[in-house]
Amino acid sequence: MKNLRNVLSWFLGICLIMTVVISLASPDQVLALRIEDIAHVEGVTDNPLVGYGLIVGLRGTGDTKLSPFTRQSLVSTLSRLGVNMTELQSGIHGHNVAAVLLTAKLPPFTRLGGRFTVRVSSIGDATDLSGGTLLMSALKGPDGKIYATAQGVIETAPDKIRKTPAAAGATAGGAKKGNKPQATSGRLSDGGLVVRNVPVVYNGRKHLWINLDKPSFLTASRVVRGINADFAGSVATAEDAGTVDVRVPDGEEGNVVAFMARILSIEVTPDSRPLIVINQETGTIVIGRGVRVYPCAVSQKNLSVKVGGKSSGRNGFSRVERSVTLRSIVRALNQLGTGTRDMIAILLALKEAGAMDATIRVIG
Repeated sequence: MKNLRNVLSWFLGICLIMTVVISLASPDQVLALRIEDIAHVEGVTDNPLVGYGLIVGLRGTGDTKLSPFTRQSLVSTLSRLGVNMTELQSGIHGHNVAAVLLTAKLPPFTRLGGRFTVRVSSIGDATDLSGGTLLMSALKGPDGKIYATAQGVIETAPDKIRKTPAAAGATAGGAKKGNKPQATSGRLSDGGLVVRNVPVVYNGRKHLWINLDKPSFLTASRVVRGINADFAGSVATAEDAGTVDVRVPDGEEGNVVAFMARILSIEVTPDSRPLIVINQETGTIVIGRGVRVYPCAVSQKNLSVKVGGKSSGRNGFSRVERSVTLRSIVRALNQLGTGTRDMIAILLALKEAGAMDATIRVIG
């Protein structure tokens, strides 16, 4: 029993120490990240592809006569497959067919035979692509060359509920009968097939360029310092806030891949720019770490918030000493039952007044 008490005492002591250490850690501390996590080597990026295709097998929800290019494409496709369309063109009504544009990002180093995801979007008046199959279509790069093909069954996620023509003419009692989910876009998971390699050659190069995902003079300086410290020499220089020039040392030209791997694994502390993302459509607010609010006063409807000054509690103002984190203000507003729209209005007002050191990005 004595040994058990000693073990429990030791365990509780360790837990207490860990609790103190965690409580002393700064919540706004920026962690070191690998260069690979904040930048990319020039040339090692996704390659955009685009194409045109036909989706078949739809349940009468395809393009109508208002989309003549769909009929033209269908005739051309059937002709290439050996069907004599000379006498049949006037009788084609492709309500089960839809014309779509294809878009994709070919990941770097994806080689011949590799698979990737393709997005499809209707360009005609089709009302629903669900259950359709994309016929084999070519995907071209910015240079006009074909790098991949796409084919397969379309995966769709229904858009917002729309009224079909049947519902539009229905009575109030049966208005909901014609409503159904419809999707005019979708995707093919692993539906893209690489048929031509994207040329990327690194061995033999004397210089490499590292492009920061978020340009910053401070981050670029830290990347240069980290690389030069790791190689004990001046091999990296910053060209600007977003580009670092790395000289390949003598003897490494034939093994640039290993050289790049060593560089990209170096850890640096990036410049942290506080960011707030607001989706007005869904009412979602995402607040990054380290966002602080400086002395100010904001009044929204019957709610007032004041940061800074002496606490007096007069005139219905809630006062807070000096600057505070935005998270604490949002937490307090939530406790008061503040609505999302009012919360967004307050955040925008704080930014407009220059009382908040964060960038606000509004989407939706």
